[in-house]
Amino acid sequence: MVLLLLLALGVLALADAALGGGDGGLQLMGTASTVVEPGDTLWSIASDVAGARDVRQVIDEIQLLNGLGDASIEPGQVLRLP
Repeated sequence: MVLLLLLALGVLALADAALGGGDGGLQLMGTASTVVEPGDTLWSIASDVAGARDVRQVIDEIQLLNGLGDASIEPGQVLRLP
């Protein structure tokens, strides 16, 4: 009986992880977030966090993390960052 309960909990945990934790979005460990300020662009935000990486790649990751179809962002919007 205990083994069956543990197995069921394991299956539920795997299903939750496979579905992105229930919010339907991509989740990465160690992600940060920022609030878009007036005058911010996706390029300026990405270049702040890119370090030595290609800013275009970081923009793609930000768009993926946040379900953005294009580079349009608005002040007050919260963005997950890689």
